[in-house]
Amino acid sequence: MSRLLTLLAASVFLGTVALAAESGHSHQALAGPKGGKIVESLPLHAEFLVQADKKVSVTFYDDTMKPITPSTQQVKVIAEAKTGKTVLEFEKTGAAFLSKTTLPDGDGYRLVLQIKNDPAAKPQNFRIDYHSALCKGCQRAEYACTCEHAGNSPR
Repeated sequence: MSRLLTLLAASVFLGTVALAAESGHSHQALAGPKGGKIVESLPLHAEFLVQADKKVSVTFYDDTMKPITPSTQQVKVIAEAKTGKTVLEFEKTGAAFLSKTTLPDGDGYRLVLQIKNDPAAKPQNFRIDYHSALCKGCQRAEYACTCEHAGNSPR
């Protein structure tokens, strides 16, 4: 009986892998043109980037990764640091959104990126574990790692 269950589980797993491969689905993260993390804010791609001064920028791209000038989009970040929650408000600056304030001090906390593609839309939430240390594989900040093991790379 256990052998039958093992064979059944293996068949389900292999079928899932085959369907994922057939659909072109990949778990490897896209590389942001500026070195940030790409999130799928349908119908666009959005690049989340923590700058050297710890301000956050969000740039939108089309399917060919060409930057899109912000129009009706709205962006907000909630930092859940050890010192408490901090909300970062954004302003449009040319081809991107830039936070008015910086991220809290420290490292190793959760960020929630909220994107509304228009003011009436329901926000899309993206959870990002903020670690600024460089990944040894792709040489990007851990929060933007593009390695196959993204999120599990050594710090």
